[in-house]
Amino acid sequence: MRTISLRLDDTTDAVLTDYCQRHGLTQTRAVRDAILHLVETDARQSPRPTPAELAERFGLIGAFRSVEGDLGERHAAHLKARLHARQERDA
Repeated sequence: MRTISLRLDDTTDAVLTDYCQRHGLTQTRAVRDAILHLVETDARQSPRPTPAELAERFGLIGAFRSVEGDLGERHAAHLKARLHARQERDA
């Protein structure tokens, strides 16, 4: 188990101390429960991002230049056009 340090201002410390006394909890337990509550609430409100959403968030979409500027957005159309051109060439 890992130990962390937490700095609290006087107001937050008083709120935490009061909460723990009223509910019979240790401060460690209260903070641990609060973290788990935050994670569970976040998971319910925002589903896990898709790989495409992550790529966009990290700036990977459109990060590389190609001859066709819309290759990522219209990849299916570009693929169909290339396959059609190949069929015509081979015919």
